[in-house]
Amino acid sequence: MSFRSEKVGFLVDFPIDGTGTIVSIDTDNDLQSRLMGLGLFVGIRFRLLQGGNASPLILAVGDTRIVLGHELGRRIQVE
Repeated sequence: MSFRSEKVGFLVDFPIDGTGTIVSIDTDNDLQSRLMGLGLFVGIRFRLLQGGNASPLILAVGDTRIVLGHELGRRIQVE
């Protein structure tokens, strides 16, 4: 899947070493609060450091690294 600034897709499909912006997070309020506490929320810019089918997703948000599972990556839309 090719990503450009106007193209929206899911985090699990985002290219490794690509930079993007989170446009929506489809989770319950408790999980959204926990993600916000980690610095992950709608509008934040990130870089995907690691992805793929067999590994967790690792995002760089500023100087912070955030590790997410694929299930959650399927609920986060990015551009």
